[in-house]
Amino acid sequence: MNGKINQLRAGVVLTYVSLGVGYLVSMVFTPVMIRMLGQNEYGLYTLVLSVAAYLNLLNFGFGASYMRFYARFREHGTEDDIKRLNGLFLLTFIVIAAVALAAGLMVAENVDLLKKTLTPDEVARARVLIRVLSINLAFTLIASVFTSFITAQERFVFQKSVQIVKNLLSP
Repeated sequence: MNGKINQLRAGVVLTYVSLGVGYLVSMVFTPVMIRMLGQNEYGLYTLVLSVAAYLNLLNFGFGASYMRFYARFREHGTEDDIKRLNGLFLLTFIVIAAVALAAGLMVAENVDLLKKTLTPDEVARARVLIRVLSINLAFTLIASVFTSFITAQERFVFQKSVQIVKNLLSP
């Protein structure tokens, strides 16, 4: 019980540290990136990121649903129930990832319809960026099952430590 409380306390502290690191990295990295890319390429970058953010909405909050059912099965179910739940949600997220990937690839092929003011060079670059981010999003959606599992296991220190490292490595 005491270890669980320590996990919660450390998780809360690390959540605030993670938020602070995320904001700090964004504040430091954005001006550097604008200077390195230039204003047009930075605008293209933000356009592509917004497309990826919309595709990420396909998640539908399934991670929270997983944690709810996991807690219920851990309390009242069997080990087989938990295994079936893990398989069901992994399959669900694989399907969602496939849909997100297909949608992202369709958007990449029709990126010229999104913004009429893009030059042909920017359209080509946007296509590549959207394809790469769509593939990344597909893997991230599949991995979210494991993130939800870690949260359901209440391993907050590990999860938040990984989040801090992720914030530092991928501004």
